[in-house]
Amino acid sequence: MKAFSISLLAFVLFSFSLSAQNSSSFETLSNDGAWCWFSDPRAVQINDKIYAGWVAADGSIMVASHNQTTGETKEVNISPEFDKDDHANPSFLVLPDKRLMVFFSAHSRLGKGEEEPAITYATTTNPEDISSWETQKRLTKNAEGPMKFCYSNPVMLSKENNRIYLFWRGGDFKPTFAYTDDFGQTWSEVHSLVKSFSDNGKRPYVKISSNGIDEINFAFTDGHPRNEPLNSIYYLKYKAGKFHKADGTVVGTMESLPIRHGDCDVVYSSPDEFKESHNASRAWIWDIAEDEKGNPVMVYTRLPEESKHQYYYARWDGSKWVNSKISEAGSWFPRYNKTKEMREPEPHYSGGIYLDHENTNVVYYSRPVGDVFEIFKSESSDAGKTWTETAITSNSEKDNVRPYAIRGAGKNAKNQILWMLNDRYSHYMDFNSKIKLDSQKK
Repeated sequence: MKAFSISLLAFVLFSFSLSAQNSSSFETLSNDGAWCWFSDPRAVQINDKIYAGWVAADGSIMVASHNQTTGETKEVNISPEFDKDDHANPSFLVLPDKRLMVFFSAHSRLGKGEEEPAITYATTTNPEDISSWETQKRLTKNAEGPMKFCYSNPVMLSKENNRIYLFWRGGDFKPTFAYTDDFGQTWSEVHSLVKSFSDNGKRPYVKISSNGIDEINFAFTDGHPRNEPLNSIYYLKYKAGKFHKADGTVVGTMESLPIRHGDCDVVYSSPDEFKESHNASRAWIWDIAEDEKGNPVMVYTRLPEESKHQYYYARWDGSKWVNSKISEAGSWFPRYNKTKEMREPEPHYSGGIYLDHENTNVVYYSRPVGDVFEIFKSESSDAGKTWTETAITSNSEKDNVRPYAIRGAGKNAKNQILWMLNDRYSHYMDFNSKIKLDSQKK
């Protein structure tokens, strides 16, 4: 019996060692790349190929394809040295004929070679092939305000004759969008999505998802947690020209924009949650998706302290929002070269959490183990009440952060996620990172 127990323990340890490895043992998609988390999708799958984009350390906008069958990876630099800032990472849209559109902008500044701020976009010449591109185009219309463009989130709705909606952070720091009915040849006027009518200084951060047919879901904050000690999470849905709460209540139309911030669903109310303790726990949004019933699901962080981050899951159960804790998330991950007297400039940068959009009972996140951030998968079988965590990386020497679940990767796909492995990340303008893939090196 003792021999059996020892053998069983050895098997368990051996199995764990196979499933969770040092991050250096995983395949590298790129030796030079980083991304923020407010431009999406960052990676999509078509048939057996992954298409992904990032910003290189010199500011170049990179697009890559990876063949999961042959292992071949191709990288294309579509805008050399454009903006040395991870906020400039490109986003993708798959067209009906399987060509790809890519969108990107500098981080609220002019990119290299620009005389006028814009969102730049380009379309591949051929389906499922990044080797040839049509001439790049630029969307220069923006909301009025002192800021330039930042972030890009394209959505196509098949029931609206393949209308493409493009969302970004506008000149007034508010969620902004325009749409095109001819695949980017012409664009509508610019619209502001949501706005606080009581405090014009608020700057909502928004995450966007869509069923690709007739609905767009939005999750957003009051503003940046740096500026909003009571930062809450809100929800809004678009369908057929109207904007709704999760229960279907109409709060606005395309003609009545912007939507009042306070008219939207409150998913998590920072002040209300902490009335008794008088301690505010600000939040920040990370991702939103639709479950198998079409109901919205999201993940976000609560930040009771700048050095104490927590991952939370929120879902609409058909009648109310249900919030549940997934995991402690540690502290911020940037390793800023500073003296003890200097404050960390980005203390709200968690390791990162993302939903599997093909199975919203699965999340991927980064949290520290000791002093190093590792990547984990966590799954719930009871609608988010409890979670079972599995390590993907372990005993790593460097931080693994900002995992991203590849859009369109079914449960049987060889690869499910990408993430950043940081050789150095001190700031969003000072980084040296790799993009890793969840396949063991051969």
